[in-house]
Amino acid sequence: MPRYMPKQFTALILLALCLLIPHRVLAAPALWHLSDDDTSIHIFGTLHLLTSDATWENAAISKAFLESDALIPELDDQQLAKAGPIFADAGRLPRADHLRHHVGSGIYNDVVRLARQYDMPATAFDGARPWFAGMSLTVVSLVKAGFDPASGVDRNLIDRAISLRKPILGIETAEQQAAIFTGLSAAQEKALLVDALKQSQNVQAEFAALQAAWLKGDLTALDTVLNGSIETVDGLGEALLYARNRDWAHKLSLVMQRPGRYFVAVGSAHLVGDQSLIEELTAVGYAPQRVQ
Repeated sequence: MPRYMPKQFTALILLALCLLIPHRVLAAPALWHLSDDDTSIHIFGTLHLLTSDATWENAAISKAFLESDALIPELDDQQLAKAGPIFADAGRLPRADHLRHHVGSGIYNDVVRLARQYDMPATAFDGARPWFAGMSLTVVSLVKAGFDPASGVDRNLIDRAISLRKPILGIETAEQQAAIFTGLSAAQEKALLVDALKQSQNVQAEFAALQAAWLKGDLTALDTVLNGSIETVDGLGEALLYARNRDWAHKLSLVMQRPGRYFVAVGSAHLVGDQSLIEELTAVGYAPQRVQ
């Protein structure tokens, strides 16, 4: 059984300042808008962890959020509170099983070395599924590098929505997100762990570059950094991103059928690339316009 259990996860370590007029503004986190006669949806790409000194909100983001009737994040506040235990249970191997059996001695020894480097027990991930070990090591490495889960955009917006008594309508449940990972193949799980081990070698520089690209709204750089590695493993992009993007596009098309103003905040990885949520919404008859 893993002895280190991070309290909160959202599917992936993911990933996504200005004027109030509706034209594209550069050098700011990306924000899209779609509307009809009685419905308005802003879509904002987030990062789940940031450095504590990162300044990301500007007038356009603030206005869109404050004027919305409801916030739509990946997980609402209740589901977010449940996510830690649900992911911990889903990421645990059967009692007699061991991580080494799934990834081999070489990768397992790398996990042990990294755990020790992070002042964790060498056996911390012996009972963890490969995807859970990879996800956990990524979170720990980011925290060690100065990225603060408490400063993540999703958590910030949810806390503010609660304080404003703004309804929060999660687009998924924690169980659905955990099921994505438990449904991965052995090769896909192993690939996630290997990617986490590779990232740990230069995590501070890589994620500093990611944060900088996100703050500038550089979609090309975000696509490369966030989604480049998963596209090299057969079916991984489909499982983690593309199928979910199609599902979310369907759900948001239903939102467009009822009056109101909504602020959607989802990981930036879902909003870049040729199978992004933006492209899927366009495919079902809506055309979100980037407003910054």
